[in-house]
Amino acid sequence: MISTVLRRAGLSLAVLGVLTGALTACGPDDPSAGRDGDRGAAVSPSVTAALKEVRSRTHRAGSARVDCTMALGDTVATRSKGTLGWSKGLSGTLTITYTGGSWARTMRELGNTSTPARFVSRAYYARMSDRFATVSGSGRHWIRYDYDASVNFTPAQSVELLLAAPDAREVGTERVRGVRTTHYSGTATAAGLGGSHPGLTAAEMAGLRKWFTQAGVTKEKVDIWVDAEGLLVKRSERGETENGTSLTTAYYRDFGTPVRVPERPPAEDTVDFADLADTKTP
Repeated sequence: MISTVLRRAGLSLAVLGVLTGALTACGPDDPSAGRDGDRGAAVSPSVTAALKEVRSRTHRAGSARVDCTMALGDTVATRSKGTLGWSKGLSGTLTITYTGGSWARTMRELGNTSTPARFVSRAYYARMSDRFATVSGSGRHWIRYDYDASVNFTPAQSVELLLAAPDAREVGTERVRGVRTTHYSGTATAAGLGGSHPGLTAAEMAGLRKWFTQAGVTKEKVDIWVDAEGLLVKRSERGETENGTSLTTAYYRDFGTPVRVPERPPAEDTVDFADLADTKTP
């Protein structure tokens, strides 16, 4: 029973890592460095220009308050709220609440209905329960996850995906939480990430291909809603994976808000996820 619960918890947290990556997503180090090229589809130049401007402004804003729901098939559903910054790598805090799916039941078995998460430089930390510390055999409450420090995590990945989508288009104007926005939509596919695309460098295209591979996504439908200042108010993504359909809806506000870089949890109360995944229990 203990080993089963621990293995399930480990998988749950691995899924959580993927979903958290989907929340923040990856963006360019220099959003103005895009190189125009052949699109291979009749995307309006005005749409491409608008999306490039949105990406640039989102990058420059550097931070925002986030309210996001995510789900992966019937495996896990979460809601995450907090403040994140991305000027110099990812930093900030989120509270991730498990709202449904089979792994939510597993987390409840371990005494976790929600998880505080700290994002610090090249890693993020998830705070687990006393029961988890006991069941894992580590006696520790915090799990450390590595993420690729060469990738700058920002909400701008949704915009990059649209820049890579052959059907990117402006849908129209809509109100989102009382804000007048412009709605853009399109679908990017792993198979379509060859060649060059306006606003995306070869390195950025490689980053998107890597994301598709790591997330196990074959195609991603993306919708964004942008305010009059060219900043994201909302984004929605639907991806198809071997584990089911992934759904993400995120709302952003207070771009540029100050972000306190959290302290790393005490080393003596932290276990690395890679070590935890190798843990053998009777």
